[in-house]
Amino acid sequence: MNTDDLIAVLAADTLPQQTVGQRLWRALPVAIGVTVLAFVVFWGARADMMAALNSAAILKTIFPLVLALLAGALAFGLARPGLRADMRMAALGLFAAGLIAAFAMALARDGVSGLTGALATPSLVTCLLSVPTLALPLLGAVFWALSAGAALRPRLTGAVAGLLAGGLSAALYSLHCDQDAALFVLPAYSTAILPVALFGAAIGPRLLKW
Repeated sequence: MNTDDLIAVLAADTLPQQTVGQRLWRALPVAIGVTVLAFVVFWGARADMMAALNSAAILKTIFPLVLALLAGALAFGLARPGLRADMRMAALGLFAAGLIAAFAMALARDGVSGLTGALATPSLVTCLLSVPTLALPLLGAVFWALSAGAALRPRLTGAVAGLLAGGLSAALYSLHCDQDAALFVLPAYSTAILPVALFGAAIGPRLLKW
């Protein structure tokens, strides 16, 4: 390498690099647009969507959105080593505990037979396949954004990125899903989001290692 090449390389290193937040603002809207388009073309909203959104059924849209928000905040913290993520991790854990408690209350009220009846529907398979599929563009965007950071725990960061993408896709899928019972929504949506988180954890060390 001659002197001119060395100067060019050093000059390139001083150029401002995009932050995680800047990348996320660029990529996530595009990924959401792609996901929404796929949803409209291949899934579509349930016929009584407006009535469902004005009832308790809206909770099945809210809970994955809250999960995505908490996971996004934690992923952002994990990608920046100087930013303490303890409180964000605690908030996500507290939210998960709340979902478990809600499921336990519903199970205590309706029993195992209620759980079996709620899950004995073709909608379960549709949910388990649809949420991970819709999450793929979102996960790609989140990973691209996080790769601008310096994740010291790339496997955990990847898993949390999967929770973010899975939460957003589950919230979108909820507009199609016609099953509103807690004994369906809580186990089915959680199980559908899990593979996205596991996939994120699997590829995190490869794509997010600092």
